Amino acid sequence: MERLKGMWRETWWVWVILVSFGVGMAIFLDPIFYTSIPIVIFSFIYFMFMRYDEHGNNKGDKTGG
Repeated sequence: MERLKGMWRETWWVWVILVSFGVGMAIFLDPIFYTSIPIVIFSFIYFMFMRYDEHGNNKGDKTGG
């Protein structure tokens, strides 16, 4: 759960933009763009496990928090 909090704390705006873009494109162009939402969710989960430790700290952060 701490990984999720850490990821959301630092990158929430990116995910909001990506989901909004997918929904907007689906509404105005073609419903196939709704498929971008599961892709964004998968990407979020992947980066959450790759970039954050079990305490919610960025693994690339040398200061430890």
